[in-house]
Amino acid sequence: MVTKKKARKNEDFKKVKLKVGKKLKKTTTTDTTIKAKRVVLATQLEEKQESDDNPLSFRGLTLDELCKQMGHFNSKVKQNAIQGLKQILTSRPDLVNIHLRSLVPCVAVHVSNATLEGPTRQNLLNLYRILCTASTEAMSAHITLFLAHVLRALTNIVLDVRHLALSTLSILLDRYPSLCRNHADLFPCFINYLASSKRLAWNKPGLIDTIIDFINVYDTNRQRKVSISSVEINFEEGKVEGKNLDLRKIFVQNSLASPFDFGVVSSSKSQVVSPFELPEALLNLSNVLAPIISNIVLEDTGGQFMPQGVKLIEAIVRGAENQPNEFLMKDFKPNDVSSMQSIR
Repeated sequence: MVTKKKARKNEDFKKVKLKVGKKLKKTTTTDTTIKAKRVVLATQLEEKQESDDNPLSFRGLTLDELCKQMGHFNSKVKQNAIQGLKQILTSRPDLVNIHLRSLVPCVAVHVSNATLEGPTRQNLLNLYRILCTASTEAMSAHITLFLAHVLRALTNIVLDVRHLALSTLSILLDRYPSLCRNHADLFPCFINYLASSKRLAWNKPGLIDTIIDFINVYDTNRQRKVSISSVEINFEEGKVEGKNLDLRKIFVQNSLASPFDFGVVSSSKSQVVSPFELPEALLNLSNVLAPIISNIVLEDTGGQFMPQGVKLIEAIVRGAENQPNEFLMKDFKPNDVSSMQSIR
């Protein structure tokens, strides 16, 4: 009778009997075969149904799926996503206001994307034009984020990115002047851009037009008039009587300012006073515009930019003449005149 110990010992030296035509596998061979089973998800096989609330692109993708693809690392996927968003929003413009909360964060960030090709940037600019068809009320909650990406892209080292950012800023200034005027960071950032080496050449398409749009946003061109209203106050009955009297217009400084705009929540507090009413801000604008106007006068032999140069000069002169807070800066008028000395 074989003991268990001896049987275990014999197993180690057991002779393997081979069948005819079979080869013995080497003991050091590693089995690299892979066995896999197909996993089928029923939800992936379901055909998407297009509806009024859930339109599909030509590739059968929804708005939410296209917004997710805008963050994909592959440039081809992002290009297809831009085209899909354009196609859906062009056919359904009513969806812009509804989905603006998800569209602006995923689309505005690519204004500074240096990896995009020329045709893709043009499609992205067209998509920005579609987004800017949203109402002022709907865009008011997203203009801070949109302008933050645009202002950052203005100083990008890639020239094409700065071109796209300037074109996008021009669209925002033209479509939402009140929102841009109330954005406290826009004026100083754009002034710094005009004074920096990253600024486009004065004769590049779109630069002068964007500067004029920028000035028109802040130049309210107010003709201050003193209106006198007779008011009778009855303290006994607690009544205020007067013709065409609206106390809200008297005491509310800016009806367009958001009631939920607090400096604690955001650094971009809505700006109530126009920079054209501040002598230091107007003088900074005059200093950065003087070289541009000088280039127009000296180098524009064909006179193509001369009307625009005249508009810039008129804006500076008008702002200096109607400056209500001139007393805040000593020798404001002489400094403003000396800033334009290179034009003479």
